[in-house]
Amino acid sequence: MRHPLGAVAYFDGSGKSHDPSSQFLTLVGYAADAAVWPAFEVAWLKILSDHQIDGLHFNEPELRENPVLLGLLLETIEKAGAFGMHSVSCSVALAEYRKSGEARLPGRVCAEWCINELLSQAPSISCFFDHGEEFFREVYAPWENDSPEWPELSKVRKLALVRSRDFPGVQAADWLGWYINRSLTKADHDVDLSLLLSRSGHHMVIKP
Repeated sequence: MRHPLGAVAYFDGSGKSHDPSSQFLTLVGYAADAAVWPAFEVAWLKILSDHQIDGLHFNEPELRENPVLLGLLLETIEKAGAFGMHSVSCSVALAEYRKSGEARLPGRVCAEWCINELLSQAPSISCFFDHGEEFFREVYAPWENDSPEWPELSKVRKLALVRSRDFPGVQAADWLGWYINRSLTKADHDVDLSLLLSRSGHHMVIKP
């Protein structure tokens, strides 16, 4: 099914490729027409206000001890769908990656899959990444240099870093990425990952 996409996508990730304790590196992107985002942002801030939550960088004990946060995750996904937004996510299994000899860095693998998937649904897009994420530098260099190895980047109109606290789209990607990554490595969550992904969009787990 082709999803109507517009001009803007926000990305955030979970896991660190250089951290030996990270089993997966996950990137999530939410995309929608630029005209959709203001309405979603109002709805998103209301969700946070209703749950008396300030910020979305949760640690695992908080999630286990507060089932309301799990409801927040599903509510976020349902709200995004209601606004016609599209999500895409990719996880790289880092142990397999390190053994594979894959030339691309894992952040590049995730970013390439997610951005190409979004561009298969839209003629062009602007991409914004959370400040400090390793994925951005894996995209910026080939985008800036018009790399022939990643021709789809010619359809990316703008590529920039933003602060998560100022952009609900990044916060939503952070929340979903956090949950996907933990669900791939843990078995103690109350929401089934397959249910979550069937509601949220495309997901790819890459094991090189």
